[in-house]
This record gives sequence, C-alpha cells and structure tokens, in this order.
Amino acid sequence: MNTKRLSLLLLTGFFILSRQAKPKLPVPQNNPPVAAVQSKPEAYIKKPVTWGGVILSSEAKQSGTEIILLAKRLDSSTRPFETDTALGRFIAQIKGFVDPAVLAKGRELSVNGVITGAEKRKVGEFEYLYPVVIVNSYHLWPVRVKYYDDYYWDPWYGPWYYPYPYHYYRHPRVIKEVK
Repeated sequence: MNTKRLSLLLLTGFFILSRQAKPKLPVPQNNPPVAAVQSKPEAYIKKPVTWGGVILSSEAKQSGTEIILLAKRLDSSTRPFETDTALGRFIAQIKGFVDPAVLAKGRELSVNGVITGAEKRKVGEFEYLYPVVIVNSYHLWPVRVKYYDDYYWDPWYGPWYYPYPYHYYRHPRVIKEVK
C-alpha cells in the first residue's frame, strides 16, 4: 500500500515539474543587460544575448527585417514582463523577410542573437545609442488576453437568483486588450 502511494506521489511530482514554464529561447550564461551594452558596446561585440521587450517599430529592408524594441525584464520562459519599467531600447535585425504587419507595434518579442555594435539614432530630438543584435532565433508572443470575471454583472438579477447549486455560477466577460 505504501509503495502505491509513494509511486503515485512521485508520478504527481514529475507531472507537476514537467508542466513548469520552460524557456522558449536559450539564455546565455552571462547575459549582459541592455544598459551595459549601451554604455560600452565595443566590449560586447560578438557576445550572445537573449533580450526581449515590446515592439516599437518594424521595417522590412533589402538586407532583412529591422525591429526596434523597448527592452523589458524577462521571466523564466523568456517572455517580457508586463511592467512600466523599461531597460532601454535596442535594434534586432532578422535575416530575411518577416511581415511588419505580424511584428506590429505593441507586440511582445524575445530574441536570441549576437551583438554586432551600436547605432546612433534620434528619439524625438535626443541622440540615442541603440545596441544592435543579429537575431539567430526569436519568439513572437501571443497577445495577452485579460479576463474580467464579474460574479453577477446582470443588473436585473441579484446574486442569489439562481437555485442552490447554480448560484455560484460566474458570468465571465472576455475583453481582449491590445496595446
């Protein structure tokens, strides 16, 4: 009896561990932050990085697709956190054509690649130094869907209108927010 319980406990544990979030992209051992590369880009040339953030703009060029991202911290699955804090901006260059309509402004993107230097460009009237990454692999994250779960949002019926087992029934409203 104890061996059955132990084996069930072990199988349950392995199942739970297997369902944990795995990184979508490989993260290098010494992954430098965007600000460090921005302050001294020549020291990080040909270093691998895994960065992510929110797309500010994307443009298809003859040499490939160029994406400007607002860098964010990454979670354990390498998805950018949904926060107001930004770590800087960087340019990701993808070889080949990727439709700019797919890489639309406001979408979340994680990239893995190699730093090739930095470019000075203007943000408004301010000169800004963008670290440039040649992308080896990338992951475009699905749009986040926010669920607004109201118990009883119907104005005509109170919370105890439904008979006993159904008065716990929830009326979910799904609202898709795209930034």
